[in-house]
Amino acid sequence: MSFLSSGHYASINAKVRALKSRMLTIGDYEKLVQAADIDEAVRLLNATSYGEVLARADLRFPLDTIEVDRVLSEELNKTLDLVVSSSPYNVRSYLKPYQKKLYYDNLILVINAVHFKTPAQTVLQYLIPLSPKEMDEYKNLLNMQTVYQVIDLVKEPQTKQILQDTIPEYESIKSPIVFEAALERSVYKTLWNKIVTLNATDRRYAQKLIGTKIDLMNILIIMRAKTQRLQPQTIENLILPTFYRAENSIIDSIAARDIEEVLNILLVSEYKYLAHMAKEAYGENKSTSAIEHAFEEYSTQLAYTLMVGDPFHIGVPIAFLDLKKNEIRNIKIILFGKVEKVEPRVIRDLLIIF
Repeated sequence: MSFLSSGHYASINAKVRALKSRMLTIGDYEKLVQAADIDEAVRLLNATSYGEVLARADLRFPLDTIEVDRVLSEELNKTLDLVVSSSPYNVRSYLKPYQKKLYYDNLILVINAVHFKTPAQTVLQYLIPLSPKEMDEYKNLLNMQTVYQVIDLVKEPQTKQILQDTIPEYESIKSPIVFEAALERSVYKTLWNKIVTLNATDRRYAQKLIGTKIDLMNILIIMRAKTQRLQPQTIENLILPTFYRAENSIIDSIAARDIEEVLNILLVSEYKYLAHMAKEAYGENKSTSAIEHAFEEYSTQLAYTLMVGDPFHIGVPIAFLDLKKNEIRNIKIILFGKVEKVEPRVIRDLLIIF
């Protein structure tokens, strides 16, 4: 690490350290999960750093989930703006497509929900919008009857074009996986190609973080495709032909018979720890959502480790934003769960905590 790099990251590191110290602890989460009802959960949350966030909301009971969404969205957007504005110029430039990834994550959930006719209320607790206006857009899209109607209403031109170009594939295999793959490929291809614009230290950390995310994206697409019995050639067209680790294992997985065989291939690769996590989760109920949760845990753990040690690199602001987004997601799951009177053990299983 050079002295110049240290100076460039001094401002952002000071802010990230301060912000990270205010994040919820494992003890905080456990108290929230064990809360008897939504009233107690809100009182407990008020005793944390989120007290000042909730103070901006009108939290008369029964709890207005729209109001909760509003203040949590504002908090995430405020944090994102602070991190981006405090970062060196090259990091600010790199974070622009990363911000779009947050939008794509939400849009993928909406498209899947409309295709599979999932109730809007079920999906809303997992959406992490950056503004109340963005949440209104998602709510409007969730009221659509078909994926075609959703695409027609997408406002961002580049995103709309990607989705429109993918319609023939959707009509061919009758699955929204093609839209997810197209959006993910677009943003990760941009992020991967922009790595060459970074200095040597930042390149190393960006390759580790973004490269791992690309590998995990490809593996998840392959496994989802296996549940839909898609042909290897179709699967090959869905993934991004960029690999960080375990290239041969990921390619071999395309021809695997099923999810179990994919996991067995990964067990002898650089992702054997992840494969063990996913295999254990999948073995309990044969649910792909359990595998996806294991992958999210692995990705969040990686973000956490990048926050430890040398702080003077691009991985720190990106990893912190991942952790902050996950924290907002956890809070929404807990509060929505309390409103719906979901059992604590069920809520706990949905959280990703480090």
